[in-house]
Amino acid sequence: MRKLIKNSIITVLLTIIVLAVFPTTVFAKEYEPRLTAPGGEPYYTRELNAYSQTGYGMPNCVAYAFGRIYELNGERPLIDHGNAGEWWYINKANDYYDYGYEPKLGAVACWSGHVAVVEDIADDGAITVSESHWGGTYFNTAVYYDMSYHYGQYFYGYIYTYNEPEEEEPVLAYKMDEQYFEPQEKDCFTALEFSKSNNTIMNPKTNALLNK
Repeated sequence: MRKLIKNSIITVLLTIIVLAVFPTTVFAKEYEPRLTAPGGEPYYTRELNAYSQTGYGMPNCVAYAFGRIYELNGERPLIDHGNAGEWWYINKANDYYDYGYEPKLGAVACWSGHVAVVEDIADDGAITVSESHWGGTYFNTAVYYDMSYHYGQYFYGYIYTYNEPEEEEPVLAYKMDEQYFEPQEKDCFTALEFSKSNNTIMNPKTNALLNK
């Protein structure tokens, strides 16, 4: 019994030492905003982009939004057809993604004739979006405080297409196998050792009490 208790105490102490020397930290993957034009990634080309495959690739706001969603999530977006003014209703009718009026990173901002992707939300409320324009600018970013003022179009809201990654489970950077140490066999003990044992010392060789 004493051996079991001693081994348990040693295991706890070793665990404390390991945690102190090798602390663990949980990191959530940070959102990486796109502030520069795509450079040939397959999400925006005929290789993977549904709009590019049908001849309506960039410059085109829905082709860009489709590619950006694909890039962020690593999987084909559920909304893969329709023009910009239809995306909001296509999503609602099919219950593809949650939607609302609060800006979130990676969300698609929808207007009556345009879509863009939220890339940054500043503390002062400024919202940075990335976008493309049918028959116009291939790619640009813009900052808005009021999303209703966008080319005079009506603002519908946000489609929350971005799947935020789950936090990773904490993992010990160093793992030590459970160990225990056999007591050293000895026949002689100091007065301090004897007094701390309540005047009782166990001989490891014989498991017998020495002060019988």
